Amino acid sequence: MSEAPAPPIAVAADAGGAGTPSRVAQPPVEILIVDDRPENLLALEAILEPLGQTLIRAGSGDDALRTLLRHDVAVILLDVQMPVLSGFETARLIKSRERSRYIPIIFLTAISKEEEYVFEGYSVGAVDYLFKPFQPDILRSKVSVFVDLYQKQRQLSIQQQRLVEADLRDLETRHIRELYESEARFSEIVRSAMDAIVVFDTDAIVTIFNTAAEHMFGMTSEEAVGRDVRRLFPEALREGFFDTVCVDNAARTQAARKEGQHVLSFDALRSGGEPFPVEATVSCLTVRGKRTYTLILRDISERRRAEQELQEQAKSLATAMGELKGLNAELADRQVELERAMAARSRFYASMSHELRTPINAVLGYSTLLLENIYGPLNEKQAEGIARTHKAAKHLLELVNDVLDLSKIEAGKIDLRLQPVAFPALIEDLFVTVRPLADQYGSPLSLEHDGDAINVVSDPRRLRQILLNLLSNAIKFGRGNPIRVRSIPMSEGGVTIEVIDQGEGIAQADREKIFDEFVQLGKTQRTEGTGLGLPISRRLAEMLNGRLEIESEIGVGSTFRLVVPSAATIQPGRMSRPLDQDAIMRSIEERDGHRDNGSVERPAATSTVNGD
Repeated sequence: MSEAPAPPIAVAADAGGAGTPSRVAQPPVEILIVDDRPENLLALEAILEPLGQTLIRAGSGDDALRTLLRHDVAVILLDVQMPVLSGFETARLIKSRERSRYIPIIFLTAISKEEEYVFEGYSVGAVDYLFKPFQPDILRSKVSVFVDLYQKQRQLSIQQQRLVEADLRDLETRHIRELYESEARFSEIVRSAMDAIVVFDTDAIVTIFNTAAEHMFGMTSEEAVGRDVRRLFPEALREGFFDTVCVDNAARTQAARKEGQHVLSFDALRSGGEPFPVEATVSCLTVRGKRTYTLILRDISERRRAEQELQEQAKSLATAMGELKGLNAELADRQVELERAMAARSRFYASMSHELRTPINAVLGYSTLLLENIYGPLNEKQAEGIARTHKAAKHLLELVNDVLDLSKIEAGKIDLRLQPVAFPALIEDLFVTVRPLADQYGSPLSLEHDGDAINVVSDPRRLRQILLNLLSNAIKFGRGNPIRVRSIPMSEGGVTIEVIDQGEGIAQADREKIFDEFVQLGKTQRTEGTGLGLPISRRLAEMLNGRLEIESEIGVGSTFRLVVPSAATIQPGRMSRPLDQDAIMRSIEERDGHRDNGSVERPAATSTVNGD
């Protein structure tokens, strides 16, 4: 059903001043009355006239159908018995049309009162079926309901249309506001962009020139806007500027843009005519037939200089690499020679150590026989000389044994025999060995063990060697004070052994030096050593997957801490620093006692503690 024109709406103000809509007189609606008898039409007009609506006559079904093509009616009063097209047939045709299918139909009849007629009337779409004669008030009331419904539907349609128009106005307002905001954001982005942005039209006239462009070209926006953009570039680029920079840009494929091929490189001119290199991208936008170009430029002067410096550095590096390659080749040759020499030296040390021990043992043996008066009594001077000879031979034997150990460590030929080792039982056995030395220096020995006994898998012989060196050092440098040994089981397995003395202590700067070969701190007539005990002990501890550490304080004493893991693994011998041959010769030549940094004072009968 077509919508009627919008009725006027009056707005009345209430007491509070707020406007509220109120109805005004609605325009009359159209009512179609259809009957083949003029007298019946006249009677219906008389009955419906008090409603004040527009009444339209139709004398037949065909006439009614033609009328509905020209008018929008609120209700149809349709006679059932008519020639040619009956009321039922007319109603079917009315309901078959999209324009008129929702118009309410009231059938009026004086003859067709049987139920089957009534049923057929409702089945073809009637909203009511009245028999003649009928009460005028009832007919007016029924028609009035449909008139009022039509007016309300028309009013709702008008209001809906106005709501749509209001929504459209709101949408337009919002779009305009968003457009202004977008323009403001665009202006701010362009103004604050780090890259220079220049916008120009098809006549090459600049329309936008941002702050970065002002800094880059050395001119203000007022000087650039409205001028030819081509004056910002050298003469060689101006002639084919649009072909080179602008027109060809639109033809580039999307794939080329993704690969960065749309970036152009050329020179630009500062305000003083100084050329400088730039990289640029160009975009083209056509709006309402007007085309504008946006040129985004970046000054790459610094990058060009950096690239040139990098190229020069690369050339210099290539030259240096060639020289380094030659030096590496020379170094490799020397390394091979050094390894060959070290292998020969290690073999020499091992061989000479074995050869030297035989005459040294003979010296020790014969001097012992002489001191025991086996070959007859000695006077005082003779006994003193033989005793000094015996002492020097013992020192030399210790040095030979220690050198032999170091040579084996360097050659990777230390023989490790892993087996269960019990703590603190091993320390208790060592106490028996060092007790005479402790009594000689007047140092009491004590052992502390936390918890139950613990077993580790390691080399007992090498552990004894390490601990014997630590105990001997503690006794010799402990100034006769008590020596404590603590055995502490570790939560993750293994054991930590601490040898604690109350001697002079070692300065911070010297704590790592004592683990260097042939280093002896201080001198005293009561202490002797080779300067190899602690270096050998630390390397043996590392070969057993442990470590040897020191804590010391001057005037308080020192604590040597040996950390032994729960299970050692056999590893290839580790390469150590080459022995200092001059230091070996100095140690052999020295006759007086020195402060030893870890060597054991071995009697001849126990000279094999270091192993050979």
